[in-house]
Amino acid sequence: MSLPHPGRRAHRRASRFLHNVDYIVMSEDLETLTKLEYLTAWRTWRVWMSESGPTLHSVSTSAALGAWTPCEAMEARCGYLEMNPPACACESCPGDDTLCGIYAYREAPSTVHHEMGMVGQVALWGTVIEHDIGFRGQYAYPLSFTHGHCPWCGSASKPKLLPLDKAMVLLPETGEGWLGWVCSKHADKALKQATVMDTLPEPKSWVVKPGLEVVKAIAELYQVGIQT
Repeated sequence: MSLPHPGRRAHRRASRFLHNVDYIVMSEDLETLTKLEYLTAWRTWRVWMSESGPTLHSVSTSAALGAWTPCEAMEARCGYLEMNPPACACESCPGDDTLCGIYAYREAPSTVHHEMGMVGQVALWGTVIEHDIGFRGQYAYPLSFTHGHCPWCGSASKPKLLPLDKAMVLLPETGEGWLGWVCSKHADKALKQATVMDTLPEPKSWVVKPGLEVVKAIAELYQVGIQT
């Protein structure tokens, strides 16, 4: 698999973290045939469903900063720098003493940390800052999708992870909305709750579909793999 090419800047700023590298990609720029090393980590994404198709989003940033475009490298952007006046002193993202960057876990998470999250593996490259349980990266792109979850299984703060072939998804039949996850046992409960909570002037029609079916469409769009 070849990662989306982020441009020359990533090649001039080599990764600081070089172990656990399992891919090497050559630059498309013949003048800078530099090996681009990147590492594999874990993270969660939200999925926004619309009539034009699904889009991955980071779970803790605004829609404007958090959208992951298919087949394009995700570049870290500091939302605080874009405020007027800027509320962050970092000169680049991620900075050594800041909170900026694309977050990922060192190990596969045992639970998701957001009720709409989908778990998967991600490639990080460029400048990568190491922390106790994970990393902050400059560039990123999904490698594979591995799990959904059920917010009614486990506890409210630690929903149970589900293999994609065991998970169901709740999504709007038409229009736009966030994809939700659930197990087959709680699918009817999730559908009923979504209908009750939809207070828009023109309520959506919600449906439940097999998780693997939906994720296959997302993986095809982003040209990545699925692990079940």
